[in-house]
Order: sequence, then C-alpha cells, then structure tokens
Amino acid sequence: MRSSIADNSDKQNAGALYKRCAVQIASAIRTGSLEPGLILLEGPVSLAFDTSRATVRKAMSALAEVGLLERFDGRGFMIAGRPAGAPPIKRNLSGRDFILDDAVKPDGKPAADQMIDSVEADIMVAIAFGHYRVDEQQLADVFGVSRPIAREVLWRLRESGLVEKTLHSPWLVGPVTAQAIAQDREVRMLLEPYALNQSAPYLSHSELEVMRETVSDAMATEGKIARHVIESIERDLHISCLRHFDNRRMSHILHGCRLPMIVDALFAQSIGIHRDDATFAEHAEIIDKLLAGEFDTAAARLSTHLRNEGRRTLDRLKVLSILPEPDVAPYLQRIV
Repeated sequence: MRSSIADNSDKQNAGALYKRCAVQIASAIRTGSLEPGLILLEGPVSLAFDTSRATVRKAMSALAEVGLLERFDGRGFMIAGRPAGAPPIKRNLSGRDFILDDAVKPDGKPAADQMIDSVEADIMVAIAFGHYRVDEQQLADVFGVSRPIAREVLWRLRESGLVEKTLHSPWLVGPVTAQAIAQDREVRMLLEPYALNQSAPYLSHSELEVMRETVSDAMATEGKIARHVIESIERDLHISCLRHFDNRRMSHILHGCRLPMIVDALFAQSIGIHRDDATFAEHAEIIDKLLAGEFDTAAARLSTHLRNEGRRTLDRLKVLSILPEPDVAPYLQRIV
C-alpha cells in the first residue's frame, strides 16, 4: 500500500500543475494572446498543455471564480469581456497561444524567437542519424528559459513538420527515412507547381533577377558551394517564389514537407556540395521562364525538378547514413 507521504506528494504535484496552468492561461489573457470572447474547451487546452483534462478543468474553474473566464453552454469556458452583441470566437489553439509574461527578454525580442533557430539547427543535425525524444525541461535549462517557452518553440517546430507530438506522446524528432522523403516529394510535386503558377504573376522582375544572379554565381563557382548559398537558392525557389499563394491550408501542408531541403542542407554541412550543374540548370530554367512570363511552363519545369531532386536527395541520405553519428544537443535523447 502506498504511504500517506507518497499520497500527499502526488496531491501536491497535481495542485502545483493546475496552478501553473491557471497562471499561464491568466497571463495569456492579460497579454492579449487569448482574446475576449474566445472559447476554451478542455480537450484542445489539455493538448496544448500536454496534461489531463481534469487538470485543465480545475485551472479554468479557478479562473472563472475570479472573473477571467465565463462558463460557455456547459461545454467549456469563454474569455470574459466579450463586447455586447459580439459572437463567441472559435479557433484552433496550440501551445503558442499560452505565453507567460517572461516570454519577452529584456532586449524586447521574444525569448522563443531568440532560441528557435538554434533548436532547429540542433534537430536538423540529429534527425538524419536516428530517432530522438526531446526533453522539454532540459531544453528549457539549456537556454535558460521557462518550460512554457521551451514548449512554445517545440510547438512552432511541430507546425513546420520538424517535431512530432500527439496528446500522450513525448516530443519526437526523426528519423529521416527514404519513405518519408518520398512522401514529402509526392506532396510537393502535387501542390508546389500549382502554388508557383498562382504566385508567379505577383513576383517582381527585380526580385527574380537577383535569384537568377545567385544561381549564375553558383554555376560559376569552382569546388564546394557554401551551405548558405545552397540554402538561399533552395529558399528562393521553394519558399520566396510561392509566398503570394494565398491558400493557407495548402501552404501549411507544403511548409511541413521540408525533409528534402533539410537533408540537402545537412549534406552541405557534413560533406559539402560541389557545383551541381544539373540542379542549378533546372533552377535557372525555372526562373528564366518566370522572367519571361511563361508561368505554366515554369510550373511544369518545377515538377520535373522536384522529381529529379528527390532522387538526388535519396542519394545524399544514403551517404549520410554511413557517417558516424555526430554529437547532439543534450536535450535530445536517442530512442533505441
């Protein structure tokens, strides 16, 4: 039988958890991250906090008692202060909506913004070599931030497809597999040419000319191409050229299919990429078609490029797979 001391410890932990949730929700309300009239249901909020519905229910009940929340049709709660006559607000919530007051550093830049690039780079180094669990508390400790800030960063990386998370699972990253790359390529081949065709009329000639010059410079380079140049060329075609596409759902799907770009960037970092005439020629041709206003042809050439690039990415993944596993960040714990 469990001792009364253990029982008391469990009760104290549960009480501390609901209080932390209440503080975090209250802070998000006061900072405007959660707006008046917004409906909060136990399921989505418990997913955002990675905790039980009972804990969330207790936290929101406590906030209702002090007037920050109101009960909503017996199904949940609503942020108090909704203007008279205004309808309730329903939208999807994630961990990014619950931000503590300490989320902003003294220099005015959000703490999550300061660390997300470093975390993304750490994960990119690891995922080609195995399957890892992210220790949320250790991540917070490494960067000297609160755990909710670390969670916000992980939620943002989850939205980009780099991190995985379900209600009852830990934060997971990797492994990059040939199947995953093939699936990303298939999605991109279906959606990206259409997105380019829709976005192309709004791209300026001056911007396209700069992109073309970057490719031309790379084609004239002897030896290895710097990683930042490779990333710039890829970003120009696959992100900048698509940014005027206004279907957010499709854009979100494309943003989550970045494994081929990640593998190419990691290969450039670990091995180095020499001048690739075939790849650069494909980029140059697509940009030339965009400059000429031949948007349908540019989209068709992009589809061919994605097919070819998929094969090249798989070849690079095979090379990476035989390299020694690099040192990874301490908050990444390998899953055997």
